[in-house]
Amino acid sequence: MPFRKCNYSKSLLIVIALFCFYKMAISADLHYNHSASNTSTKNQPTQRPKIGLVLSGGGARGFAHIGVLKVLEENKVPIDYIVGTSMGSIVGGLYAIGLSPEEIEHGVSGIAWDKVFDDFAYREYKTFRRKLDDFDFFSIHRVGISETGLQLSPGLIEGQQIELALDRLAHPGFHINDYDKLRIPFRAIATNIENGEHFVIQKGNIAKAMRASMSIPGALPPILIDDTLLVDGGIANNIAIDVARNMGADIIIAVDVSAPLASKQNIKSSVDVTAQLATILTRRIADIQLKTLNENDLLITPGAAEISSSDFEKHAELIAAGQTSATEKLNAIQKLSLPDAAYSSYLSSLANVANKEPVIDFIEIKNQTRLRDEVMQVRIHQKLGEPLDIPQLEQDLSYIYGLDFSSSVVYSLEQRNGQTGLIIYVRDREWAHSYLQFGLSIQSESDIGAFTNFDVAYTKHNLNNLAGEFRATIGIGSEPELSAEIYQPLNVELDLFVSAKAGIETTIFPIVSNAHVESIQRFRRNYLDLSTGKAFKQITKISLGLRFNDGHTATISGNRSFSGGDFREGFFYSTLFHDSLDNLSFPNTGFFGGFSFKSSQENLGADSNYEQLQIMLSGAETYKRYSVFSRAIFETTLNENAPFNALYRRGGFLELSGTLQRSVAGQHFGLIQAAFYRRLGDITFLPIYTGFSLEAGNAWDRYEDIKADNTILAGSLFIGADTFLGPLYLAFGFTDNGEQAVYFNLGKTFLVK
Repeated sequence: MPFRKCNYSKSLLIVIALFCFYKMAISADLHYNHSASNTSTKNQPTQRPKIGLVLSGGGARGFAHIGVLKVLEENKVPIDYIVGTSMGSIVGGLYAIGLSPEEIEHGVSGIAWDKVFDDFAYREYKTFRRKLDDFDFFSIHRVGISETGLQLSPGLIEGQQIELALDRLAHPGFHINDYDKLRIPFRAIATNIENGEHFVIQKGNIAKAMRASMSIPGALPPILIDDTLLVDGGIANNIAIDVARNMGADIIIAVDVSAPLASKQNIKSSVDVTAQLATILTRRIADIQLKTLNENDLLITPGAAEISSSDFEKHAELIAAGQTSATEKLNAIQKLSLPDAAYSSYLSSLANVANKEPVIDFIEIKNQTRLRDEVMQVRIHQKLGEPLDIPQLEQDLSYIYGLDFSSSVVYSLEQRNGQTGLIIYVRDREWAHSYLQFGLSIQSESDIGAFTNFDVAYTKHNLNNLAGEFRATIGIGSEPELSAEIYQPLNVELDLFVSAKAGIETTIFPIVSNAHVESIQRFRRNYLDLSTGKAFKQITKISLGLRFNDGHTATISGNRSFSGGDFREGFFYSTLFHDSLDNLSFPNTGFFGGFSFKSSQENLGADSNYEQLQIMLSGAETYKRYSVFSRAIFETTLNENAPFNALYRRGGFLELSGTLQRSVAGQHFGLIQAAFYRRLGDITFLPIYTGFSLEAGNAWDRYEDIKADNTILAGSLFIGADTFLGPLYLAFGFTDNGEQAVYFNLGKTFLVK
């Protein structure tokens, strides 16, 4: 879904997943089978006892497994089998492929963990059309519409960024289908969501196995393997010692990184209670497994209590914690060590299977969406006969995902007739071929009260195999609206388009005289808009169009003498927009610029002829927690003859803060602005900011009035949050004229076009 930003708190994820954990943990307890004969890969007996490494799940705490592996290697401990659950399946699987602990550490350090659980962190990859949604609809969690009714997403996020991260880490083992043929035999543990029993994954794409093993119920969609729907393995068997024994292990090294139970002194809130209950449920079977350890086995329990399972950015600390905990068991570890010659012999006996720089001989796209295969093909730039270019491939797949037709876009490697193939899987978003999106906006200003709108959009975006789209919107509240649009790309690049849109829109604005609100007015327009254009690399768009409006001015309150009655507008327009901002709510990086020209023509049905020009330039930069967003706007009526209904209307928060929204009107408008803000805290799913702005500008009716001494100086102090309902701001604005206003805004972006 385009998801716009998916801003959910960690506690919300815990609460949603908890019920699933509870039900399945009970089921797992009832149905648990300690035997796993179907996973047996016992080898013929040898003189040396076989060692099985069992790595538990524990979220971010699983990074400690890397530190343990470092100590085991330093002490020449041979590993014959590996079993991993959740995060343990990731670290264990990578080690089984043949990556060293240092390579695994380098791999996880290169992942932006603050973004990996946010499917739409990378706004740059969204199509220009989907970027325009950001101005209106802020909840990325759409509601699908199917033949059976309304349908919600299988998970809070679709997992695209997680899957790309796993593909990047695990691709050296993609050509191996049978996990017994890896450098070290491996098993990943997941949970069968139908019956709560553990499911042992021993073949197939290893990144997919990792993804299934860590699929938190409710937060991530389940994964289908062997016709079985799988979720996080920690629910059924978080530390699968029995599976390692059935593979042939005589001695077990178990590494338990699950979160410890909190003491009563640290259980102070409902969030603490739910977290504690989740830990209790996942430990039930784990404790049964740990009781099977004997005097020859070894248990290592790394991880500081103060580091939670969601502290992914603390991977360095957790790796060090793993080294420390393993070192504390050094005497027991050294009992399993081999002499130098024997360890060298052991290493030489292991198959060298990791293909870290595969050369691609052919490319195959398995496209499950309705879009033409050519739409995907033109976006893949991997060259045949050359090594896999992972950065380029990830960018290409991100652009395909940004088309907003697939639930995920991932890749694998296959060996066929001695050739290596790049296989790209474009999975259909079956539950949301048609969907609803919702937007809520509240604007409250101290002098005129609150205006509230609730918007709903219905979108069917698979009208044909070239991404034809029908969209209907309705807005209820202070500024009602109604629209219907057909949007049709014309080529497989999807960058040429035509659009037809019709509807009703309303705009409220105050008439202010001597700092006093004389009246509140409303424009209502019935419109038809026809346009065509071209997009460039999804960040720039040129369009040409015709628009026809039948309008009416009405007085909501106050002096009725300002009402202008009926009016007609007809004009052609041209626009050029560039949008590379990473975020519209609180931009951190990127640029937004626009140029538009409008020519009103009586022969198109307008009441009068006039021409208007708008130029806007803005950009954002960030250093650590500090960001600055600057903007310049210049709007002009070339002959200064625009009628009342066509005047530029600006003002409000960040547009001469201290004035009322749309209260500054004239034939011309200019603004220079800089906003400075700092991010507070480290809450990934709810960024909070505080800052201030400095602004200068005004509206004028004549060019000769545009002077420095006729310019308003303004500023604001604000605090805001990027919530799942959209941006939230509480601000105080003031001007050098003595105007002041308090603003409460929800659902309006930092940037207004």
